[in-house]
Amino acid sequence: MQIKSGKKAQHTVLVVADDRRVLLLAQAVLAGKGHRVLLASDAQSAIELLSQKAVPIHSVAIRAAMRGQEEVHDFSLRQGVKPWALHCDVDDRGVRLEGLDLGVEWESAADLL
Repeated sequence: MQIKSGKKAQHTVLVVADDRRVLLLAQAVLAGKGHRVLLASDAQSAIELLSQKAVPIHSVAIRAAMRGQEEVHDFSLRQGVKPWALHCDVDDRGVRLEGLDLGVEWESAADLL
């Protein structure tokens, strides 16, 4: 778990992904847009963060097809937090992320990660 923040955090986003490259890219993009970013590498860690009330979480970006995705999605809704699917392609050339609910696409070169 890491907490990273832009200078003027407007919104806290929990990013849940089982690939470090996906977490780092999403963190860089979201923090660059001024969001506070929390990272979880698995469903259990995400649920623990959502259970804590120390930092209000406004939305959860969950890697699609990740183990535990539906559990995190359902728990987010019960906590009043907006979940959204984070679709990504990861290969030896890099990472491509697409946040469907946000209508945003992000790409990276592998050497940036």
